[in-house]
Amino acid sequence: MKLVTLQQAVAVVVLFAGAAVCADTKKAQREYEQGLRYEEARMWKEAEEAFTAAINAAPNPSSYVHRARMRIAGGMHLQAIEDLSEAIKLNPQEAEAWRLRGETNAKVGEPRKAINDLTRAIDQGLATSPVYSARGGAYELLGQHQLAVDDYSVAIRLRLDDAEAWKGRGIAFSGLGKYRDAIDDFDQATRLQPNSASAFVERGYAYGKLGDFPRAIDDFDRVLRMDPKNAKAYTLRGAALARTREYAKSLADFDEAIRLNPGDFTLYLARSTVHNAKGDYVKTLADRNEAIRLKPDWPEAYVARGGTFHQLGMHEQGLADRTEAIRLAPDLPEAWLARGNAYYLLGDYKRAMDDLSEAVRLRPNYEDATTLLAKAQQELSQQASGRNVVPPRAPAGPAMRLPETSRADTVAAETSSPAPVAAEPAPSVEKARVLESAAAPKEKTPEKPAPVRGRKAKEPKPVAVESAPLAKATTSGTAEQHHQRGRDLIQQKKYREAIEELSEALRQQPELALAYNARGYAYALLRDFPHAIADYDAAIRINPKYVNAYQNRRAARQSSGDKAGAAADTEKLRELRK
Repeated sequence: MKLVTLQQAVAVVVLFAGAAVCADTKKAQREYEQGLRYEEARMWKEAEEAFTAAINAAPNPSSYVHRARMRIAGGMHLQAIEDLSEAIKLNPQEAEAWRLRGETNAKVGEPRKAINDLTRAIDQGLATSPVYSARGGAYELLGQHQLAVDDYSVAIRLRLDDAEAWKGRGIAFSGLGKYRDAIDDFDQATRLQPNSASAFVERGYAYGKLGDFPRAIDDFDRVLRMDPKNAKAYTLRGAALARTREYAKSLADFDEAIRLNPGDFTLYLARSTVHNAKGDYVKTLADRNEAIRLKPDWPEAYVARGGTFHQLGMHEQGLADRTEAIRLAPDLPEAWLARGNAYYLLGDYKRAMDDLSEAVRLRPNYEDATTLLAKAQQELSQQASGRNVVPPRAPAGPAMRLPETSRADTVAAETSSPAPVAAEPAPSVEKARVLESAAAPKEKTPEKPAPVRGRKAKEPKPVAVESAPLAKATTSGTAEQHHQRGRDLIQQKKYREAIEELSEALRQQPELALAYNARGYAYALLRDFPHAIADYDAAIRINPKYVNAYQNRRAARQSSGDKAGAAADTEKLRELRK
């Protein structure tokens, strides 16, 4: 018998191993193709099982990527990230794996990782509108609004008909405080996607930030016709209604928002501001108690409830709440101001000065704290000089304060008294856009507000014509860059310079409706209504569904005495909003 040598035995083993690998590869391909068929049929579970079988037979990047998609569809985001990481290990040039992992990281609250992954996808050639939009969204999550605007602008240039990119840039503009630019973008988003409730919510929010509550309410009304269970729209509309002093309707909206989301602690604090505005401090206290019960470590709620205790004459409890707020958040200047304010109103000027000094240390430009600190120092000095000083009496009820549809603006109280008011500070830390739009305002020396007069469109504010010579716009830069410079100059109230920049944008791109609308607005602010109306006409000629241009033209026509023209624009707006 012939003996088999060691070399021959090894060759046989290698041959069989090669055959097994070949068989596994073929099986992996069959399972992968079967998974694709299931995926096309939207049979996610079966597709996931098929891709798993393909991976077990012979791991490859495509199988991991497709299984990750199935897991994302099933809400299994962390497992999907693991799959995409395996795909990237096997093939670091797999751009789609970087893209998907970036988008999924954003969903699980990892925006920095998302930005890194999406940048890798772009660097590898996947420079598409959705990828730039996704990275813009991640920047927005980090509060890097300008970087978000930049990415969304690229996404829009790559695909003009993407409503999500317009909406995303609008949100980023809102974050920068450029609410008119935001409204223009939301107009585009709603024109491209008329049934997008979220775009109308965001536009309503921007109108509210500009103090145009009637238009804000109109947008929220429209959202609730589309989606009667939209708690955010109820909350924002409730805040806007409170600003127009329609308290019964406002409370009804907050009640409905709470019914839809009973565990949302921010809603109770928001509703409490309406009760407080009505002078119903018992209900105010009940809502703030509930907010603290749901979120016992929320310092802003203790600051607010402490104010209510002071309003009810329960000063020990008020001081205790504000002390608790300081314990929970020793770096929160609003808490130190609130307790210092209470000490001041109770005539304890030394303690007031200690707290107010800490507030100013934490925020050196804190005007409210600085002003009150000076008053406390003056009172203490008068006491030390032996003058007969009568301490101010803590009021039984504070000046009226209203919830707002803005993030951090202060609503002035309904009194002209220069004395500081006790209690109604706003939460200073952003918890959510809903809270920021409806929470109680900061403590502030009160001023008398301008009355709200129904739902009339806001007319352009008269501005004195500047006599300085115009600075000519440089011809360098693209039409979009000149357009953006023009809008920035409007924000800076440099209206004539803005007109120069916008004119250069229109010279380069004569069909840029956004630039006509912006230039018309600048003319209107200069009270040059004929030129303003001509620009709005041009914007509407280019885009007959340009809602904001109709709104601006209506205001300009009203200001110039053209009542018939304004009525015609009002009718057209009704048609467009149907």
